[in-house]
Amino acid sequence: MIATCAANSLASDPLTHGERLLVRTIRLLALTAPCHGLKGLFEQACGCAGHEAYRVLEVFLQQLGAWGRRRLALSVPADPRITDDEAMILDAFGCAQAEDYRSLDERLTGLLGAEPPAGLGAAVCLVAQALAMNGLLVRAQPSPAEAFRWAAE
Repeated sequence: MIATCAANSLASDPLTHGERLLVRTIRLLALTAPCHGLKGLFEQACGCAGHEAYRVLEVFLQQLGAWGRRRLALSVPADPRITDDEAMILDAFGCAQAEDYRSLDERLTGLLGAEPPAGLGAAVCLVAQALAMNGLLVRAQPSPAEAFRWAAE
C-alpha cells in the first residue's frame, strides 16, 4: 500500500542525478494518473535498457503495494524533501548498485514490513544496474550496525 503525502524529512546531502530521477519517477508512478512523458525521460537517461528498467520499476512499485504490510509515505513530485520511506527506497537501490545483497534484503524487509518475495530484490537489481550502466549513482547508507562499527574504528 503506497500513500502520497507531505515529506517529513530532509535529505542530508543533495541528491545525485540518479537519485533525483529515481525518486521523481517513483513519486509520479505512484500517482493514479502518472505523467506520460515520464517513461521517455527515464528511457533517455537509462539508454537502451531504459524501457525495461522503467517497466521493472513499475513492477517494483506494484509489488510493494501487493506484498507490503504497511503504508509507505511518498512526497508530492515537486517537493525537494524526501520522506523516510523514500530514503529507504533509494538506499535499497544503492545497496543493489554496491552489490550488498544482505543489506538490500534488510531494506526491502523494512519497506514491506514482511519478508520480501525473491523477485522484488531482482527488480531492484535490474533497475539499479541500468542506472549504473549510464553513470547514474544511487548511494547506499550504512546500516546501524555498520555505522556503529565505523564510528568505533
